Amino acid sequence: MIKKNKLVKNGTKKLLVGVISTLLFASFHVSAAKQGHIEITSKVQKVVPVETANGEKTYELTSASKVLPNEVVQYSTHFKNISDELADGIQIVNPIPEHTVYLPNTAQGKNSDIVFSVDGGKQYGKAESLKVKGKDGKLHVAKPSDYTHIRWQYQGKLSPSEEQVVTFRVRLL
Repeated sequence: MIKKNKLVKNGTKKLLVGVISTLLFASFHVSAAKQGHIEITSKVQKVVPVETANGEKTYELTSASKVLPNEVVQYSTHFKNISDELADGIQIVNPIPEHTVYLPNTAQGKNSDIVFSVDGGKQYGKAESLKVKGKDGKLHVAKPSDYTHIRWQYQGKLSPSEEQVVTFRVRLL
């Protein structure tokens, strides 16, 4: 499912990403430090394992119209500068959808600093620095299942008409 939106002002705006089932939905927001227009396109696709003729295992992205427990979904957020000026200070934030768990090391984004949150998006840090309180009351290193949000800080400037993409994968519980 694909959803397009435009940010017409500087600042943060929450946008809905396509719903692929009643269990899988996410919202995201983007901010840019300069006045300008950033167009956002979001895709939600199912990740399907495929065995090649020589027995190697690869993965294919297909429609996510039906996703079952334990299947993997990839969220892709494309962002494009549709203004005539350079855009910088771009941040993209995606929550980890309810009833899913983030798959380690799947957050990708060219020229982006990627950080995570375990407190609903209030604070962010590198994965290895995040702590959560355990059942014993002590702080422990957070696991990917503790992550609530991912934030990409695009490093550099996005030229007019330039497009980039950030992605991550989750498993449906």
